[in-house]
Amino acid sequence: MFNPQHDPLRQSATSLALFAMHAAGADGFSLYELPHASDVLTARFSHGEPTPAWVDLERTVGLNRKDGLEVVCYPLHVEGVLSGLLAFVFCANHVSDGKLSILNRLAAIIEAIQALPQTTANLASRLGSLDAELAGIKIAERTRGILAGGTLEPETVDILISHVERVLEGRQFGSAMEQLLPDLEDQIATRRIVVRAKALLETRHGMSEEQAYFHLRVKSRSTRRRLSEVAQELLAAESSARGKKERSDVHP
Repeated sequence: MFNPQHDPLRQSATSLALFAMHAAGADGFSLYELPHASDVLTARFSHGEPTPAWVDLERTVGLNRKDGLEVVCYPLHVEGVLSGLLAFVFCANHVSDGKLSILNRLAAIIEAIQALPQTTANLASRLGSLDAELAGIKIAERTRGILAGGTLEPETVDILISHVERVLEGRQFGSAMEQLLPDLEDQIATRRIVVRAKALLETRHGMSEEQAYFHLRVKSRSTRRRLSEVAQELLAAESSARGKKERSDVHP
């Protein structure tokens, strides 16, 4: 699978698709994407039984049967525009309504994840435009009011500049983004460290993902330290041990 630190959204989509495959008892799945400046769906990830060649990726929707296989296809959209396709393959003779229900629900979630960057960008753009429009109205109204007053006194320049500065400082969306940015950066950095520490516990000690996370949480609570600090300490200890081993190998 893809490294979650390199492409976390794609990793989450493929992980959910793999979960859906197992939960519905499918024999394989493929996730296709529509690259920018292209009109051809390209397979980005697949597992198990491949999508048969008879499936028309551009037109096939829902449940389809042929040659002893059943394929369930879900077109993925972003803002109403096709962006990809998710196909599940069954070697069985009949896909039950219960299995289809599982796939329907998880496919909808995967589509929402795929669309997340665009929907978030559109929302941020709209909020930014409204924030700028409100600031513009306040500045324009105050300026017109001063000009309508007739003679401009020397202190009028300072009054207008102070007003504009207050408007700019009081921008709701801009201020919220400035406060949110460092918090999100910290959350992402923390999550990346925890992911690396869990991966270390899984490979070195044979833990499952759930066991690795539980181990870190228990140590975090028992030492009353943040989860990221415990994870960082584990990674530092591993790095130190690896460095000592490398030096001992060079100078036995």
